[in-house]
Amino acid sequence: MPAKLRYHAAPATPLSLAVVLALTVAGLLTLSGAEAANKQPQCGDTITADTRLHSDLVDCPSNGIVIGADDVTLDLNGHTISGDGEAFGQCPGREFCDFGVLNIGHDGVSVKKGSVRDFFNAGVLIGRVRENRVIDVSSKGNGFFGFVVSESARSLIRDSSGSRNPAPDGDGLGIFASHDIRVVDNSFKHNAQPGIHVALGSNDNVIEGNLISDSGPGILIEKADRNRVRRNRFVGNSAGLIVAPGSHNVIARNHLSGDGDGIAIEKGRDNVVKRNLVVGASGDGIYLGLDAPPVGGLDNVVRRNEVRGSGDDGFDVRRKDNHSVLTRNLAVGSGDDGFDIESRSTRLARNRATRNGDLGIAVRRGAIDRGGNRAGGNGDRRQCVQVKCHGAPRR
Repeated sequence: MPAKLRYHAAPATPLSLAVVLALTVAGLLTLSGAEAANKQPQCGDTITADTRLHSDLVDCPSNGIVIGADDVTLDLNGHTISGDGEAFGQCPGREFCDFGVLNIGHDGVSVKKGSVRDFFNAGVLIGRVRENRVIDVSSKGNGFFGFVVSESARSLIRDSSGSRNPAPDGDGLGIFASHDIRVVDNSFKHNAQPGIHVALGSNDNVIEGNLISDSGPGILIEKADRNRVRRNRFVGNSAGLIVAPGSHNVIARNHLSGDGDGIAIEKGRDNVVKRNLVVGASGDGIYLGLDAPPVGGLDNVVRRNEVRGSGDDGFDVRRKDNHSVLTRNLAVGSGDDGFDIESRSTRLARNRATRNGDLGIAVRRGAIDRGGNRAGGNGDRRQCVQVKCHGAPRR
């Protein structure tokens, strides 16, 4: 088959690198104790006690609210903190400006029940923290990120929305140099860049039960290992989920529909892609490796996935991918091959292909046939090339 060019990871944005390397901030007014409970904070205030908004904060010229102590709860109380959408022109070089809610270094903080929008940098930033919680917060229209989690651990984003963060740089959520972060039951829609970007050594995180749609791509895992991505729904993204590179990640039981490509492991080792359903990808359903530049992974496992109606191949393994295993997968109705295996070291067993436009299973000479593959009703009467396959598979 002709070489195919696919999305591959771009360098992190300047903001994301700054978040990791220079987490410092200076607050303005500080509210504490009874004052915080009774007084409506203003744009730029630093809070050191539990605080509830009584009205919206509108057109903040720089930061919205800055967290200044551990174990603080900021209750937005259904209200909105909004920026003016423009860069703060007087921001000192090593300070952070233009964030809706900003927490650097304070543990045990909760932000809940409201919305943050239209900040030049990001809606919510938590950095160098532990045990933070962001619950039921909408963050949209921000220049770079809806949410950023940097150099942090054991924190949670739940029941929230990071959407409509615009071109050219807007991500729904960025997780950088962080571990044990749980991203559960959120939505990330209409972002110019990834719905969720996990990068720069962010390991052992859980991304579960989220809706990611109309973003580019849905989830990008870049230089991050041992993350678990499961039971998410992807709809209409430029690509569904890309690992480029990353190792020991588990991608399981996700539902993808109408994305560009479905799931890709472009580079990395010992990743597991299992029990996912990919429907109507305009490109490949699931692919391993990358043609340009030619790179691939090692010892990745793709098993018990179902791919239906891909515009190109159902499953595509590029030449530079090494020693991956494809077992018990199903490809139905792909525009080209059900399985297009260009790597000589791929091992195949008990895969099924039916009603694909060209071959059911096309294998380059030298790939390892572990038996039990089945193909029938495909456009090429040979059904399979360079692998033994039985007749029409059960659907």
